[in-house]
Order: sequence, then structure tokens, then C-alpha cells
Amino acid sequence: MKYWIFLFPFLFLARIAKAQVKFDANFESGNLASVQQIDSTDYKVTTREDIGGRWFYFRMSGVKNKTIAVEISNSDVNRAMYSYDNRNYERFTESEAPYVNYFKKNFTKDTVYVAYYIPYTFSYLQKRLKEWTKSSFVKLDTIGFTPKGLPQQLLTVTDFTVPDSGKYRVWIHARTHPGETPSSFHFDGIVRELLKNDDVIDFYRKNIVFYLVPFDNPDGVYYGRSRTNFSGVDLERQWDKPDDKTALEVLHLKQKMTELNKQKVFSVFLNLHSQASSYCTFWIHSAQSTSPRFYRIENQFANLNTSDNQYFTPNDYSHSNLHSYFPEGWLWNNYGEKVLALTYETPYDHYSTGIWVTNENLYEIGARTVYSIGEFLKLSTPKRIILDNDDAGISGQWQTDTAGIEFFGNDYYVAPPGNGESKLKYSTGLISKGLYDVYAWWPHSENFAFNTGFKIEFNGESHLIQKTERTNGGQWNFIGEAKLTRDGAITITVGNNASDTVAADAFRIIYRGEISEVAQAVSPSDFELFQNYPNPFNPVTRIKFTLNKSGNVQLSVFNLLGERVAVLVDDYLQKGTYEYVFNPEKYGGLASGIYFYKLTFNNQNVSKAMVYLK
Repeated sequence: MKYWIFLFPFLFLARIAKAQVKFDANFESGNLASVQQIDSTDYKVTTREDIGGRWFYFRMSGVKNKTIAVEISNSDVNRAMYSYDNRNYERFTESEAPYVNYFKKNFTKDTVYVAYYIPYTFSYLQKRLKEWTKSSFVKLDTIGFTPKGLPQQLLTVTDFTVPDSGKYRVWIHARTHPGETPSSFHFDGIVRELLKNDDVIDFYRKNIVFYLVPFDNPDGVYYGRSRTNFSGVDLERQWDKPDDKTALEVLHLKQKMTELNKQKVFSVFLNLHSQASSYCTFWIHSAQSTSPRFYRIENQFANLNTSDNQYFTPNDYSHSNLHSYFPEGWLWNNYGEKVLALTYETPYDHYSTGIWVTNENLYEIGARTVYSIGEFLKLSTPKRIILDNDDAGISGQWQTDTAGIEFFGNDYYVAPPGNGESKLKYSTGLISKGLYDVYAWWPHSENFAFNTGFKIEFNGESHLIQKTERTNGGQWNFIGEAKLTRDGAITITVGNNASDTVAADAFRIIYRGEISEVAQAVSPSDFELFQNYPNPFNPVTRIKFTLNKSGNVQLSVFNLLGERVAVLVDDYLQKGTYEYVFNPEKYGGLASGIYFYKLTFNNQNVSKAMVYLK
């Protein structure tokens, strides 16, 4: 596909004759205003500003085997990115970029590109669109053209063989602020996941129409702006203006969204951005500026995204009143509670958990976004089952409750402590054999039981797991594995034989795959390894296991590379239940991230993942 594009405006070209080092940004998305040479190795760069001067993207040539130091005078970058081929980027190291807006490095090639974060240009988007539209699940449209003649493109992703009338509708757009390139890799991760050959994704495509706008602001992206379109207008704050005062790009978006909402109102709207703060965030709007219910479902959707997420925690949420000039405000004024509308921001440098931002983990965040949408809509499929209160068989003194903002769905059940006469039973119905992970969701309270029992039944076996409901509310909590050796059902029973009030809310059961020979050899009757608690954890966590007979035991911890970082026990142990504390500081001060702990018992292995958050 081809588009006529206006030629670039004059971009700065600095020639340093003596040192033969040249700076320029005479390419797509480039941003450079001026360069000042301080001495033979030091330079001061200024970006072209609109609302601030954050975004920069320039080229240096004549730098091979030279140590070059650059200060960017009007940005706020923390360890910028560089590339020798303008395709493969890496981040300056901490020693090369010891403080904000600065880097110093000896370069090994003559030409190097430097950017605030990895560029995601208009031309690169066209390549991605060409790849995506090969799929039968994708349709590409243009909703209008910008003042500079670029198309605002719309991807529709769904199973077109299934009528749209019964489907949910989801709208996601990105790059309103053109310098926020991590949001495009987040968006890219969403599309990648939606085009997977996967049973769960196939079910989502049959039940949801995804409307996806990769660039709200193509002109701003193409011409290297930070936060505005080519004319200097911040498109994010245009949504309350009359049509004759609205920027053309926003007018196109409003017209298309209005057209689609007349057919059927969106269930979810996401506005993807990136921020200089070193954490992801959702902008959650106050109950006073929306409604108590809307405030609660905003939190529920956010919690679905942060549940067991090594990049994003509930402490990262931001809160504000809802304003009409934002797209969420326009949706609220026109459709009220019908549309769950949120801005989702990703950082440029690192997450609050200390992990540095990469395209790969932005893709992962995109994939998580897809499943959070499915779970929010309570779409349940045999390989990703959602069981809520409507799926429960009830006996005893259970009552529904809507206190707090942490519960899943419309309400949750509570029962006073007793001898087990009050029970709730949830069942998957008939599902295929395989290995499944079982998770529970509850709102937490100091008045809830610290020893709530969850009985998981499958293959004629019964496993009782106790969890505290005084913590870890508003998230999926892993409670056990189910190894179906034949087609059958998994049932979960919650009883009131506990110390205090018992809450029952929702369950998620995820198919992990076929049971391998190793997994089949591990008999629950021999031993059981429990999920660590707490998880995620800081500073320590506890790992518990039960041996139903004596034997040789080794409990070890491994990093993502498969390297053993700790041995907690290596001994012959008698039948019984054991618990060991894992403190990463005792093993060289390990970094934040995902670790695996493996229990080896009489030459049989079981492993589980845990997340350490510094």
C-alpha cells in the first residue's frame, strides 16, 4: 500500500568539521533541534519541542572508535536506546548513562541512531499491517486522512464467520501522543495475541469484535513530535469541543466510534499511552466524578491486569476525576456505565518492580491485556474456565454481599463460621484430560477467615487447601493443580468450617497442557508441593510441602535461565509436612523477577513459579 506524503520540513544538520562527527534527524520520526559542541568529545543536544521536548531520535555519524558524551538539555530520558542499524536497539548501560539526559560511550561503528525509546514509525506500522492482514481474522479500513494526508487506519479483528450481533465490542487505540512508542509495542502485543492459533483466542474471536486503531496521530508520529500533531494540537484534550473546533484526527475517531456504538455499545475501551514515571498505571476515575459502580469495575479490570503480574502492581494505580476533554469523559457523557473506559500507561525505562522495559515484556503486557478483557467479560472456555456465583450450588447460610471494590462480577457470597454445614460447590462440567491450574478470587477483610478451606476434587480424589482471606484480595490466587488423567470434571467446594467469616467469589481454571510422563509419575499420594506464600513476595516467602512417606528430598530455587540460585533442603526426611523460608538476600541479593522452586522426591520432580518484587 502506498501513500503520498509531504516532504520533511527542514531538520537540523550539524557538521563538526574538526571532529568529523555529524548529527542529523533527517528521517521519519526524527527529532533534533540543535547541537552545541562543548569540547572534542562532549556535545549538548536540544530537541524540537511542542508540549515539552521529551521525544528525541537522531543519528550520529563519524563516531567509530570515538568516545562521545551527549547531554540532552530538554528531555527526561533515563538510559536512552541506541542502534547501529536502526533496527536492533539496546539500552545504554548504567555506567554509560549514569544520570538522566546523558550518555557517554565508545562506539564501535561509524553510524549510530539514538532515541528516547525504540522507534515505532509509520513505515514500520505499514509492514506490520501487511503481515497482520494476511490473517482471515483481520480487516483493515481507513477512517479518514490527516491534514498531512496520512491515513488513520482501523483494524477489525474477529471471526468473521460468526455474526457480530451476539458479540461484545472492544475499542483500543494508541499513539495519541506520538513520542510514546512503548504504547505501540503494547498494542503490537495485543494484536499478536489476538492472531494466535489457540483455542482460547479462537473463542474470544468468536465472541468479541476488536476495533484497533494503531495510530491516532499519524502526522505527529511521522514528523517526530512528542505530544502533539503536526500543528501543535494535543489530541488527547479535544474530546469536549464542538465538531467545527475539533482537530480532524479526533473528529474521525469520534465519528467512527459513534457509528459503531449506534449498532452496539462498546463494553471495553482502552486508551494506550506511555509515561515518564517508572511504573505502569491505569488512570482510575473517582466515584464522585463517575459512579460507585463504575469506580468498582474500573478497579476490577485493573486488578485483572495486575494479578500475578511481575511488571505491574495495584500500588501503581493513579486516580483522578474524570474530565470531559478526555476520550473517557466523552464516552461517559454519551454512554455512562455501559463502557468500561480506562487509560493504560506503560513506562519507558523500568517498572515499579525494578525490571527494565523491553519490547518483549511490552508484548507480554499486551497478551495479558487480551486475557484480562476476556475475564472481565466473563468469557469461559474449556481451556480457560471462569466460574462465578451463578455457577455455584448452594447449601446453608450463604448470603450475597457487595461491600468493597475487590470482588469479581456483581457480588460475592459470605457465610458465618460453622462446622461445614454451609457449602458452595462449583463445577467445570465435563472437560478434557490434562493438567490444570486452579485459582481463587476473593475480597479480603480482617474479619475473614485465615484458614478458609478449598476442596478440589478430580479423578475421584479430594485435595483440601487452606488459604487466608485476610490478604491478597482482588486478585487470582493459585490454590492448586488438577491432573485429570481422563476426561471428567473438576469441582471446588468452599465450606464454612473456618475461624471466621468465609468469602466465596470466583474461580479460574487454566489448561496447562497434556500430562507428561514425568507428571504422571508424580503421585499426589507420595507428596504434594504447595504454592509459595505470599506470592508475589518481598522480602521473604514460605514454601510448604507434604510427604506421605519418607524419602530423599531436595528443594532448590532456579532463575529464568535455569541456573540454581539456592538449595533450601537436601536431606532424607521423614513423613510429614515441612515449610522453608526463602530469603533472596541470603543468596547474594537476587534481582526482582520470576524464579522457580523445584521439589525432588525419590527422583520425582515438581516445579512451581514465584515472583520476587523488590
